[in-house]
Amino acid sequence: MANPILKSRFVGIGEMSLAAAMAMGLTGPCIRAAGYPLDMRKLRPYCGYETYDFEVPVYDNSDCYNRLRVRFDECYQSLKIVSQALDRLDEIAARGDDPSNTTMVADPTIAWPARMAIATDGQGQSLEHVKEIMGSSMESLIHHFKLVTQGFRVPAGQVYQTVEHAKGVLGIQAVSDGGTRPYRVHFRDPSYSNLQSLAMMSEGGMIADVVPSLASIDPVLGGVDR
Repeated sequence: MANPILKSRFVGIGEMSLAAAMAMGLTGPCIRAAGYPLDMRKLRPYCGYETYDFEVPVYDNSDCYNRLRVRFDECYQSLKIVSQALDRLDEIAARGDDPSNTTMVADPTIAWPARMAIATDGQGQSLEHVKEIMGSSMESLIHHFKLVTQGFRVPAGQVYQTVEHAKGVLGIQAVSDGGTRPYRVHFRDPSYSNLQSLAMMSEGGMIADVVPSLASIDPVLGGVDR
């Protein structure tokens, strides 16, 4: 990070003030580099994130250099979370429980007939699961087939949920008409709003600065198109 060539190309390039970043709807490293600790894992915890110890990296100026610093810091915070998760799996195994069977939903109407388990190769389904489905119970086989081919009915209504994506806040709206398939599903991809700030970042700079500015936004163009 102290490389003089890197700093000359990144420091003060593609700057966005916090007010501008919020007005443009930026999320992820783009706004955290400006000093706002926006992270849905902290603001609206989900999937047990509130039980993990980690920090939200922030800096005082959203330019190419600080957006890069945020991403590097996030790598170390992710490793910190992974380490805690592995410790918890070790604790489960030490109690004699099967760590692979701790995430199955309890509702039998939407759960697989036999509890999902990791096979000995570390992926797929265990032989015990396949044996239960295919060889031991006709009812389980029928239930499994209906879940896969038909799905399960969801009450009519809509829901909007946000998660912390690597690029920022990913929003998902799902609408149900009471059937087994969604009536509508819409994604609010963070790359779409983040990319719109490129023109503002580039204003007053050089054409060559567009390249690092775009790279510091780090958009996924498939998400932008969607």
